[in-house]
Amino acid sequence: MKQRVWLLSCAFFVMLTAIGCGHPVQVPPAHVGKLKTPGGLQDDLIRPSKFRLNFLCVTCDDLVIAESSDYGAREGMKIFMPSDKLNLDVEVRGTFSISDDPENMKKIFDRVPAEATDDHRVTMISLAKVYQIYAQPILRETVRSIMTRYTIEEIMSNREKISEELTAAVKGKLDNTPITVIYFGLADIQPPKVIVAAQEAAKEREIAIQKAEADKLVKLKEAEAALEVAVKQQQVDLKEAETQVLVNKKLAEGVTQAFVAQRSLKVLDRMAANPNTVFFMPMEAMSNPAMILGPVQKGLKDRK
Repeated sequence: MKQRVWLLSCAFFVMLTAIGCGHPVQVPPAHVGKLKTPGGLQDDLIRPSKFRLNFLCVTCDDLVIAESSDYGAREGMKIFMPSDKLNLDVEVRGTFSISDDPENMKKIFDRVPAEATDDHRVTMISLAKVYQIYAQPILRETVRSIMTRYTIEEIMSNREKISEELTAAVKGKLDNTPITVIYFGLADIQPPKVIVAAQEAAKEREIAIQKAEADKLVKLKEAEAALEVAVKQQQVDLKEAETQVLVNKKLAEGVTQAFVAQRSLKVLDRMAANPNTVFFMPMEAMSNPAMILGPVQKGLKDRK
């Protein structure tokens, strides 16, 4: 009897020890887990925590965990543009996450195969795998469908608007999946070389036209300035001519025989006062000495 009690005590002690020393597992931060029992996956989600799996079992429970963190993805695509009959290289980028909806989480645990980890009693469903199954095909098809509605020029000119259209469309199509869109949009567009060459040529022509217009404006301004100067000079010449006419008229009106005789005497008087001065006079000056009074006075003044 004592031996039987001792054996039961030892068995009870071993059982308590085994329970206390069960297999340690962890649901890390940004993950959720479910227990996988012989009857299948349990409904309850296990939030980030540490606990132990029982050793005393014929078919032991296992832990299946799934990533629930944010996931950044980018997709490079070569899209044939029907309107241009050219290929357009497009890159889209997005940040995605797992929806907190229990039904969506159930889809992940029920439909996405888990992969083995270093712990033989723990398997992992990566967010990359969930993205590849649920989001990637929808994303690529949506981008291709929307982009082909436009020409390459329209896309290059309305990049922001088309990016917003892509975001709304992708979010709408992922509503019924475990994936939630945090951000999505166009990241890069590489048009064909022929388009780039055409744009560069058009820009060069635009610059050449602008330069020609600038040169034309400069020449017009120079011509306007020259015309203004010529008009002013013409006005000066006309004024001088008018002045000369008035002078001649006044002289003609004021010159009498007595005035001519008086001017002749003054000229002869000046000449007589300078015996060493030689004057050359036209023959007309003998009959009208007033003609040379001005030159004579100037010459005498220069000699002084």
